[in-house]
Amino acid sequence: MSVKIQKIEKVTAGEQIYHSLRKNIVSHQWRENEKLPSEMELASSFGVNRLTVRTALQRLAALGLVETRVGDGTYVKKFEFSEYIDAAQDLMDDPKLMDDICEFRKLIEVECARLAILRATEEDIEELQRRCEKHDHLMLSIRQPLEQEQLEQLVQSDMDFHEQICWMSHNTLYSYCFAMARPTIRRYVSINLRQRLEGWEKKDVSAVEGDFRHRAIVKTIQDRDFEECRRLYLDMIDYNIEL
Repeated sequence: MSVKIQKIEKVTAGEQIYHSLRKNIVSHQWRENEKLPSEMELASSFGVNRLTVRTALQRLAALGLVETRVGDGTYVKKFEFSEYIDAAQDLMDDPKLMDDICEFRKLIEVECARLAILRATEEDIEELQRRCEKHDHLMLSIRQPLEQEQLEQLVQSDMDFHEQICWMSHNTLYSYCFAMARPTIRRYVSINLRQRLEGWEKKDVSAVEGDFRHRAIVKTIQDRDFEECRRLYLDMIDYNIEL
């Protein structure tokens, strides 16, 4: 009987150093804002040259795990997943993804709203109210024809509102999923919002009157009423727009 034997992959010194340093950071042996040993010290500890260490540190920096402060050294950085995703957003801005965004939001955001009703703290809800009030304030300031800067501010406030609900689920993975889809969601919201504003204007409905769902969703979370929250959320997500 023949036995399939796989070749042993050679692991470079730089690769080993990268994984060793990354493990120390992920396991919190080196904490946020803590200064790492110098390149010379690391090179001496690992028995390699400084260039090999520098390459490993550059890989960590590219992931957003460390930052180099000129003239000072390398420090552990607070990992911001959204920044990492934003850097790759061009890879995700594919028009065909727009067809899937409603299904994604139903799956992730509605479930986050359900968990938020179960888990949200008073501080969480207060922050959600602040974001809702900011969105309302921007809506009140709208003047037609809508300028691009105004639209971008509205879209950002809408994204901030929904992101807060995701964080209120206290499920980090769901929040990361929302961050991964942010570029596509943002583009969808931008198109959606512009068309809604135009529709409300034609019907002589004010933006604040038309955009009541944010305030209503806040209330359903306060009242722990998931069925009504779900209905409002699906109504908001299911809005039929021309892409």
